Amino acid sequence: MQLLLKKYMLKKIVNSYIVNAKGEVVEGNAFNVDLKKERAKADVDTRLLPVFECQIDGTVKYILPLYGAGLWGPIWGYVSIGSDMNTIYGATFDHQGETPGLGAEISTDMFEKPFAGKKIFDLQGSFTSVVVAKSNETAPAEHKVDAISGGTITSKGLEKMLFDDLSSYKAFLESKK
Repeated sequence: MQLLLKKYMLKKIVNSYIVNAKGEVVEGNAFNVDLKKERAKADVDTRLLPVFECQIDGTVKYILPLYGAGLWGPIWGYVSIGSDMNTIYGATFDHQGETPGLGAEISTDMFEKPFAGKKIFDLQGSFTSVVVAKSNETAPAEHKVDAISGGTITSKGLEKMLFDDLSSYKAFLESKK
């Protein structure tokens, strides 16, 4: 986890901790949480969820790790949420074996940068996550990122990872609003 986190502002992290599904801080080292094992737990209420806080431009951002499945293997990433606990500040993703030029594009700036500014809650405060949409799919602009052409299964796997993992953090996000 630390290698990718270094890419994503390791030097700016000022605090790290683990929360449970109720959003409560629990004992443990956030850097030692194995997301694959946590994601495999059938009872989501028993999952340990690492949180990393960083200081950027005088405000706190919350970095939330994600883990899911692409077409050919695992995909993972980090989403940074602004202090409003709704707006994505940035995102970075990686993969084990997605097809170069197709699904592997999830780890490029071209795919990652459009996540900045997207919302994970709608105007009524309901959790919606981000839709990774093909050109013929509609979604509100504040929740939509373009899918990778030719990488539909990886794109939808990433969308599912975002929804599943960010929804696990819902109680934590709501408690910090």
